[in-house]
Amino acid sequence: MNTTTSSATSFTGSRGLRYPAPDVARGFMLLLISLANVGSWVAGPEGRAPSTADRTWAFIRALFIDQRAYPLFALLFGFGLATMVNRRMASGIDAYCQQLTGGLRAPSAAELDQAREQAAVDARRLVRRRGLWMVLFGLIHGAFFPSEIIGTYGIVAVVFAGWFAHKHHKRQLAVCALVLLSQFVPVVLAMLFGSGGEAAASGAAAAAPTGAGESMASALPWFVTNVNGWFFTALSAAFTTMILPAAFLGARLADTDLIAHPERHRRLLVAVGLGGLGLGAAGGIGFAMWAAGGPLVAWTMPLHAATGVAGACGWLALLALYAGGPRPDGRLTGLRRLASSVGRRSMTAYLSQSFLFATIFLALPALTGIELHLGEARAAGIALAVWLVTVGLCAALERGGHAGPFETLLRTAVARSERRRRLAAPPAPATPAAPVLTSSTYDLVR
Repeated sequence: MNTTTSSATSFTGSRGLRYPAPDVARGFMLLLISLANVGSWVAGPEGRAPSTADRTWAFIRALFIDQRAYPLFALLFGFGLATMVNRRMASGIDAYCQQLTGGLRAPSAAELDQAREQAAVDARRLVRRRGLWMVLFGLIHGAFFPSEIIGTYGIVAVVFAGWFAHKHHKRQLAVCALVLLSQFVPVVLAMLFGSGGEAAASGAAAAAPTGAGESMASALPWFVTNVNGWFFTALSAAFTTMILPAAFLGARLADTDLIAHPERHRRLLVAVGLGGLGLGAAGGIGFAMWAAGGPLVAWTMPLHAATGVAGACGWLALLALYAGGPRPDGRLTGLRRLASSVGRRSMTAYLSQSFLFATIFLALPALTGIELHLGEARAAGIALAVWLVTVGLCAALERGGHAGPFETLLRTAVARSERRRRLAAPPAPATPAAPVLTSSTYDLVR
């Protein structure tokens, strides 16, 4: 496996060649996100039991989408952060070396180390600055949809910016192990101290984030309740779910060409795709049975969450294979082109989903007085329709040559909040001007 850290780790090579796999994967990922999020907005069927179609879809969704879509989001987020770090490091080292030498000579080893360290500092500050803006975006979005995820990823970027920039892989691995272990600790403790497995599982289920409709019914103003729910959801998701391990894993992928050149690793990606989805489905069977109306057993929830990263890796591998490698002319056609247009405007598409869901499930019922009570299957149909609307929106922006408005806003905010600094010149070496040095003078210059 080629593990080069050259421009192959970037979405765009030195000649403008674009690697389609990350964009295409993001585009399809947003369909999974839509299918996962619609349950937070829709009211269940009133006064009747779920249909066979509802139970079937709930079972399938639990196996392949729930706790798999957001880790896929995190994989691509970590990949994007590491790609940004690699770009900043490459350009920063060159710029600082030019500044130190004036472009008149090759940098010394000490100067190269100094330039590399300063470039890493700049990359860390860039990641942290971007994360802070994402937290602000998430806060505003969270006032309308408490289960939003932008703020969670922003927190990850802010807290672990140094680990991404300096590539502290051992620390990342240790944290991944702790997070994985923490998935099972509450259930084990509950069983050891006699709380009962089913009671522990019920408590975990009750602690899940509530939907926007329930927050709106609170005695407090809806936006206050929503922001409060968003704050605790974002913090807990950032440090106690499999989002953090997935982000670290995605960052590691940026130091390989598995995503940039999937055509070079077809067998490996097929194995990871089928094996990952299979492992994720196997780990989610217990949870899927509960989602379809069966009993809830304590170990099913942590196992479902822990194997979510495997399912996300499976999705990413298959989507990368589908996207393929870079084209000589850089053009995509058909569904790949549509998915890529969405993937390059993923924040705009994600926020547009919330707007559309709020319009369908909150604004229209408020205007008409008719509340929508839908089963799982019909809600999935609406989620698909919402995703298709965002595809049309992004395709229109692509045809007009426009970037996503929220991507542009975030990029502009990050760029304008940067403080320019100059690299301090290294101390000049002492010259043997004096013919004789006394002992005291020697001590001073030594």
